[in-house]
Amino acid sequence: MTCVNSVIEVLKNEEVRMIGICGMGGVGKTTMVKEIIKRLAGLKVFDNVVMAVVSQSPSIQKIQLEIAEELGFKYDENTESGRARRLYGRLMEINKILIVLDDVWTELDFEAIGLPYGPHKGCKVLLTSRNLEVCNAMGSQEIFTIPVLTPEESWELFREIVGKPLDYPDLAKRVTNECAGLPIAILTVAKALENKRKHVWDDALKQLQSSALGSISSMNDKVYSSIQWSYDRLESDEEKSCLLLCCLFPEDYDIPIEYLVRYGWGRGYFSNADSVEEARNRVHSLIDKLQRRFLLLDGKSEEHTKMHDIVRDVAIQMASRDPHRFLIRCDAEKTGWPKIYDHYTTISLIPINIDEIPVGLDCPKLELLHLEGERYSENSMDIMCKGMKELKVLALVDMGGISALPRSLGLLKSLRTLSLNGCYDLIDISDAIGRLENLEILSFRKCSRILELPKEIGLLKHLRLLDITDCDRLEKIPHGLLSSLSSLEELYMENSFRKWEQSATESEDKRMASLVEVMSLSNHLKVLVIEIPDFNFFPKDFYLTSRATIRFHISNRIHGELFGGQSSTGCYAFENKLEIFRSDATEFMEIQIVRVLFKKCEDLILGRIKNLKYVLNELDQEGLQHLKVLRIQDCPEIEYLVNGASWTQQTAFPLIQSILLVSMPKLKAICHDQLPQSSFINLRSLELLYCPVLKYVFSLSVASNLVQLQSLSVAICPQMKEIVSKEGREHETASDIVAFPKLTKLTFEDLSDEFVGFYEANNEVTDGSKDQNVVGTSYDEHQPSRSFERAVFPSKCILWLQNLEEVKLREANVDVFFDLKGHMVRDGQAVPAFSHLQNLYIWDSTCQHLWKNIPRGFQGFQNLRYFKIGGADDLQYVFPHSIARLLVNLEELHRGTATKWKLYLPSLESLCPDASTSLWSAAKIMLVQDCDKLKTLASVIPQIKKLEKDSTAHHEDEDEGISSGSCGCTPYSCGPMTKPTSRRNIVQILPRPVNQEVAPTNLDQDSNDYDNLERLSVQYCESLEVVFQLKGPKAVESHNVQAFNKLCYLLLDKLPSLMHFAIFVLVNCSQAPSQFKDLKVGNCEKIEHVIAEADTECADQEITFPRLNSMTLEDLPNLICFSTEAYTLKLPSLMELKVIKCPDLRTFASKVVNTHSVIQVHTELGKSEWMGDLNSTIGNIHEKRETQRSAELSSVLKVEFCSEEFYDDVHTE
Repeated sequence: MTCVNSVIEVLKNEEVRMIGICGMGGVGKTTMVKEIIKRLAGLKVFDNVVMAVVSQSPSIQKIQLEIAEELGFKYDENTESGRARRLYGRLMEINKILIVLDDVWTELDFEAIGLPYGPHKGCKVLLTSRNLEVCNAMGSQEIFTIPVLTPEESWELFREIVGKPLDYPDLAKRVTNECAGLPIAILTVAKALENKRKHVWDDALKQLQSSALGSISSMNDKVYSSIQWSYDRLESDEEKSCLLLCCLFPEDYDIPIEYLVRYGWGRGYFSNADSVEEARNRVHSLIDKLQRRFLLLDGKSEEHTKMHDIVRDVAIQMASRDPHRFLIRCDAEKTGWPKIYDHYTTISLIPINIDEIPVGLDCPKLELLHLEGERYSENSMDIMCKGMKELKVLALVDMGGISALPRSLGLLKSLRTLSLNGCYDLIDISDAIGRLENLEILSFRKCSRILELPKEIGLLKHLRLLDITDCDRLEKIPHGLLSSLSSLEELYMENSFRKWEQSATESEDKRMASLVEVMSLSNHLKVLVIEIPDFNFFPKDFYLTSRATIRFHISNRIHGELFGGQSSTGCYAFENKLEIFRSDATEFMEIQIVRVLFKKCEDLILGRIKNLKYVLNELDQEGLQHLKVLRIQDCPEIEYLVNGASWTQQTAFPLIQSILLVSMPKLKAICHDQLPQSSFINLRSLELLYCPVLKYVFSLSVASNLVQLQSLSVAICPQMKEIVSKEGREHETASDIVAFPKLTKLTFEDLSDEFVGFYEANNEVTDGSKDQNVVGTSYDEHQPSRSFERAVFPSKCILWLQNLEEVKLREANVDVFFDLKGHMVRDGQAVPAFSHLQNLYIWDSTCQHLWKNIPRGFQGFQNLRYFKIGGADDLQYVFPHSIARLLVNLEELHRGTATKWKLYLPSLESLCPDASTSLWSAAKIMLVQDCDKLKTLASVIPQIKKLEKDSTAHHEDEDEGISSGSCGCTPYSCGPMTKPTSRRNIVQILPRPVNQEVAPTNLDQDSNDYDNLERLSVQYCESLEVVFQLKGPKAVESHNVQAFNKLCYLLLDKLPSLMHFAIFVLVNCSQAPSQFKDLKVGNCEKIEHVIAEADTECADQEITFPRLNSMTLEDLPNLICFSTEAYTLKLPSLMELKVIKCPDLRTFASKVVNTHSVIQVHTELGKSEWMGDLNSTIGNIHEKRETQRSAELSSVLKVEFCSEEFYDDVHTE
C-alpha cells in the first residue's frame, strides 16, 4: 500500500493535475485505483471522484455515459458533441473533482469527451495504462510504475489465497515462481490448487513449465499459461461454457448474468435444469465459483459480473480453437462482416453497422449470433436468416434500422432464444414469429415503438419466457394470447402494458388480456412481473394456493410516484415484491390472491393507503413471516406497525431487515404494548422521516430484540421525546435488557423541543464542580440553574452504543450531547466510551456542552477522525482538556457558523504536564469559518496539514477580500470570498485565557510540531495582531532548527489589526520553509512591513525563500516595504509578483539578491515593465502611480477652477 499512499499524497498537491499509473497487464493497476478511490472517499480530498473504463477500443460515448452515471445525471443530447458540452458544464460546476480513466491504450481527446482538464483548475485526472509512452503522451506530471511482485510478495499472496498451512511448501514455491510475480496469475493458480493432493500440484508445475504459448504478443508467457491451466482445471463443462460466454461482451463490460442464462439455455448448456428458473440459479452458482477462482470479477450489482481483460484475452484465444470456434470482434464497425465464416459456431460482433451481408451467406455450423450496433438493414437480416438455419440463439442488441421482422425469420426452426432488446425502430413483429415452433425465450425489452403483441405469439407452444419490460407504448395484448401459452414459466411486463380487461364488455376482437388469464397460468408460472391499474382487477373469487411457487413483483404504482422512483427494471433475481398505492385496505384485503401474496411478500411498499391502522394486525395475522423490506409513505391513518395489545403469540416481522417510514401523520410508535420474543430480531436499518405525532421509536420490549440494528435515522419528528421508552416496563432496569451491539450509524434531525435524549435523559443535574471524580463539567460560572438537563446520550445508554461509528445531529434542542456522568463499568471494569466513533457531525443545535460530567481518568473517543460542527450558537467550548487529549486520531475539524464563539486551542504545556505529549497527532485539516473575533489559534497542532481560520463576516459596505479580477489573483480554497450579513464571535475550543496571536510566543523550538502544516489560511479575524511572533532566548539559540517544513501556501486576508508576521524567522533566521511556494497578503490596513524584525539577534541576516514562486500584496494602504532593513532577501524562484493598491510601497526591500532575471509584475493598472530588479520595478510603479495621481488631481482642480470662473461670469451678468 506504499504506492497507494504515494499516489494519494501527489493527488493532494495542487500543482499536479495528471497522474499516470503504468504497469503490465495483470499487475494490479485497476485494483490499486479502486483502493485509492476508497481511501479518497474517507479523506474527502475531492468533492467527487468518478471512474470510466477506456479499454483497447475506446468509445467516447461509453466514457461519457459512465461519468454521467457516476455523477447521477442523464443526457438529453443524442450526439457526442452535445453530450460533451453537457458533461463539460456539469464538471465545471464541481469545485474539486478527480476523473479516473482506467486501461488507457492510446492518447484521448479530452475536448471530444467533455473533460475540462485545462480550464478547470480543480479537475485532476488519474489514468492507468500498460504503456509508459501513453502516460507521457497524455501529459502525466507524475508517473508511478507498478512492478511485478517480488518472490517474497508472491509467496505471501499465494499462501493467503490457499488459506492454510501447505503440505508441500517447496513445491508450492516452485509453482508460485511460475506465475512471474503477476497477481492475476497467482490468484487463479492458487485458487485452482486449493485442497488438492500432491499429484495435482506436480502436474500443475509440469504444465505451467511446459505449456504451449498462445499467440498474444502483448502478454507475458507465464500469465497466459497460468490462466489456461486454471481454465483446464475447471470442474465441469458448464463452468467452462459459462466463462466462454462472457467473452462475447466487450472489454471491461458489466455483463448481465441474465444474458448468460438465456444464451446458455438456447445452446442447451444446462441439461439438468427443468426450468429457466433452475438454469438461472445454476448460472449464478457457476458465476460464484468462477469469481472464487478469480476468473471472473464482481460487477456493478449482483446481477452483473465482469471479466479481467487479461483473462478475457486468454479465454478468447481458447474459444477460437476447436471445438468451440468462437469469433469475437469488438471493433466490428471497422472490419464489418468476416470474410471467412463457415466454420464458426459462435459469432459476436460489437459494435457493428451492417448495410449488407454477402448474398449467399452460409454458416452451417453457427448456433449463436450476438450483434450490437446502430444500423442493421432488413435486407441484411433476411439474407442472414436464410444462411444460418442451425441458429439456436439470435441476439440483436440496441440495433436500429429494423422496423419489421422478415418472413425469413421463420426458417430458423432450431431457434430457442430470440432477444431483440433495444431494437428501437421495431414495430411489426407479426409476420414470422408464430413459425418459430421451437422458440422458448422471447425478449422485446426496451422496444419502445411496439404498440401491439400479435396473436401469432400465442402459437408458441414451447415458449417458457416472455420479456416485454420497458415497452412503454404497448397498448394491446389480444384476449386469449397469454392463456394460450401453455408452457410459459416467466412473464416480465414492468413499465409496460397496463390496460387489463376487468370485465368482458367489448366485442371479441377488441377484448384485452385479463388478470384471470394470467392467474390461469399459475400451475406452471414461476416468475410474474406485472403492473396493474388497481388491485381490484384481481378476481375476488379466484383461489391461489399458498403452495404456488410463483416469484412475483406486482405493482399499481405510477412511475415516479412516491417510492416509485426506485425502479427495479432489469432485475431478474428479485425477491417477492408488492407495491400498493392509492388503495383502500378493506377492499384489497377481500381478494384472496392479495392475502396469499402478503404472506409470501419479501419486499413491501405501501403508499397512500386508506383504512389501515395497524399494519401487521390487518394485513397478515401470521406476522409477515417472509418480509425483509418495508417502505411506507403518506398513509394517513397508520398508528403502529403492530399493536401488541391485540396481537397473537406469533413472532412479528421475524426476518425484517429494513424499514422506511415517510410522512406518517398519525404514527405513534413502531409498536404498542408487548410483543413475542424475537420480533424484529433481524432489523438492520430503520429510517423515520416526518412523523409529526411520534413520541418515541422503540419500547423496551422491542429495543431488547434489536441486536442486529446497524443504522437508525430519525428526522422531522416535532413531538419526539426519546428513542427508547419504558412504556409498560417501568419496573425494569433498561441497562439489563437493552443493547445495540451492531448499531454503527445514528442520525437525528429536526426533533422536538421536548426531546430529552436517547433514553430517559431528564436526569437531575449534579454540581460537577463539587464532585471530585468529575472534570471538565463547565467553564461558565454564570450558567442558570435548572432541575434537569436533556442529553442526547445520557450515561445510562452509553454502554448500549459501544460500536457507533457515525453520529449526525441537526436542529436538536438539547443541553448536552454526551453526558458521561458516572464511570462506565462492565463486569467490574471501566469501559472506554464510543471507542469506535469515527465521524461526528453537529449542526444547528442548542446544546451548551458537547461533553459534560467527565469522570476522572475517563477513556474513549480515541478513533474519532472527522468532526464537523456548525450553528451551535449556545456552545461555550468544544473540547474540555480531558477529551482533547484523547483525540489522537482526529484528522479533520470543521467549524461552521457560530455567533458567540472565540476560538482557542492552547499550547501543549497547558493541556498535559508531560511536554512530550502530542495533541491530535493525526490531525490533517482544521477549518474554522465565520469567526471574526478569533484571537488565538493553537500553539501546538502537530500534524495538521491544512489549517484554515476563516471568518467571512464583514459589513455589506466593506471591500471584498483578495481579488480574483483582471490581475489574475485567484485565492485557493480557503473559504468563501463573499459578504455575509452578520458578524460572528467564538468563545473557545479549549478553555484558556485568550491571546491575540495565531501561535503564542512560547512555542517550543525543539519540537517538530508544525512539520506537517501544508496550508495556512487566516481571514476575517478582526482582533488578530501577530502571526507567529517569537520572543525569548530560544529564538536565538535555535537557528539551526527548521520548522514548517511542508508549508506551501499562506493566505492572510481581511485582518485589520495585524501589524506584521514573523513566520519565516520564527526558528531560523537564514531560510524560510523549503516547500513554501505561494504567499498572499491583502486587506491588512495596519501592516507596514510583511516581515518585521523579530529579534535584534537576527539583524543583518539573509532570509532565503528557496521555492517561493508567487506573491500577492493587495490593498495594503500603509505597506512601506516587504521587509525591514534587518534582512537581506533571496528569492531564487520568484516568477510572479502582484502589487495592487499599495500606494506607499516605494521599494520592495532594502536588500534583494539572487532573483530571476525577469519577474512578471502586475498592478491594478495591468502588467508592469520589468526594470532589471525588484526594487527598480517597484520604484517605477510608484512613480507611475504618483504621476497618474497628479494628473487626476490636476484634472479635478481644473474642473473646479473652470466651475468657479463660470460661476463668477454668471454672477457678474
